[in-house]
Amino acid sequence: MAAESKTLKKQLKRFSEIVLYGEKRKHRFLKNTIFGKKNGMNYFQSIEYLKGFTKSGKPVTDLSRFEGLMSALGDPQRGLSFIHVAGTNGKGSVCEYISHALQLAGFNTGKFTSPYITFVEERIQINGKPISREEFALYISRAREGAEKTGCTHYSQFEILNAAAFLCFKARGCDYTVLETGIGGLLDSTNIITPKISVITTVDLDHCAVLGNTPAEIAEHKAGIIKKGCPVVVAPFQYDSAAHVLKNKADREGSAFIMPENSHIELVSSDLSGTRFLYKGKAFKTKMCGKHQAINAAAAIETLRLLNIPEKHIEKALLTAAVPARTEQVEGWIIDGAHNPSGAGALAELLKGIKGKKVLLTGMLTTKDWKGSLKLLIPLFDYVAAVDSFAENAVSKSEIARFARSMGKKAAAVRDLTEGITAAETQNADLKVVCGSLYLCGEVRKLLIEKTK
Repeated sequence: MAAESKTLKKQLKRFSEIVLYGEKRKHRFLKNTIFGKKNGMNYFQSIEYLKGFTKSGKPVTDLSRFEGLMSALGDPQRGLSFIHVAGTNGKGSVCEYISHALQLAGFNTGKFTSPYITFVEERIQINGKPISREEFALYISRAREGAEKTGCTHYSQFEILNAAAFLCFKARGCDYTVLETGIGGLLDSTNIITPKISVITTVDLDHCAVLGNTPAEIAEHKAGIIKKGCPVVVAPFQYDSAAHVLKNKADREGSAFIMPENSHIELVSSDLSGTRFLYKGKAFKTKMCGKHQAINAAAAIETLRLLNIPEKHIEKALLTAAVPARTEQVEGWIIDGAHNPSGAGALAELLKGIKGKKVLLTGMLTTKDWKGSLKLLIPLFDYVAAVDSFAENAVSKSEIARFARSMGKKAAAVRDLTEGITAAETQNADLKVVCGSLYLCGEVRKLLIEKTK
């Protein structure tokens, strides 16, 4: 009987392997990733370990905490070539344009971005692909060893992920690493590096409780990534006050300051097929939608030209690069991470050019100017389905629905995302849109893709 039980357990384990990972996957992957490793955590243990930290950690006044962690790990960031990207909006798109062009030019390229859309390992990528779950567990385990060596117990999730990313990029021998800040720049853990080029995208009001209440105050934090003698590329169409702060910091550091003139960009068209524009008289097209993509692309173009990347690779990168949940089209929906007035305004500009009945599924955060965002979006929709966002600081779905009704729109507070998707799809709309936060978009995206399987 005992022998039969043992055989049954083996059969069940093998069946689980085939169902989860397919016949061709190696047993080693499952053993390490699902069932545990001798010298470290498995994937699920690494996720639980990360959950033990807060997202932002204990507030810092300098970078010594993260520098201590890097020192304990042997300073893996040293010797790597970084393109450091900060800004309020457009960071994800700019990072993708730059990293994609570098890959096309034959460079082994790492990318660290946030937040993730579906799975946390998406935040650490090599040549456009997330690292494996096995690698993720390995580098989180190594970051944990370093953290325990320092004796510090109040790191943030972001710092542990950042440490894991640096370890990965070093081990994988990246020629270039495109590094996106978390919040701000000055006190962000990514800022321990000296970049080859700093890039600052559109500066606007966001994370005001941490960064300040004016574009100039927020720009002071973003300007923190400008380093002595390292060129900085700044996206056009900035607030004058923000541009002034950035230029002054570059001058103080002796850094070349490259900021395209607004007149250098001439929009040709922007619709669901992409964005066409002229930059300094030359025609470009992006796969990603929205007028704001021309601004993002201009920053990427200038950065890549500084790196002497051939124009053919720049053009192809803009034409083919895509980022999930950035005006992404999935199963008849537009999924966009717009969560502040600047992002909402960019999305609204795109939607204004699209005729027909529109419905919106949204959830917002109290830490953002959610009313300012919805004032720009709601007039464009015929129906609004409000859902609680996936955060402690979520705006009540009932409050969102009331706000939409106060603007003369039909609205409902739905039980969950599944009900929200169903409610939107029963409206027989020509266009369905979800926005509010990238995490919300990620969950909706996952549900929509699963529906087609």
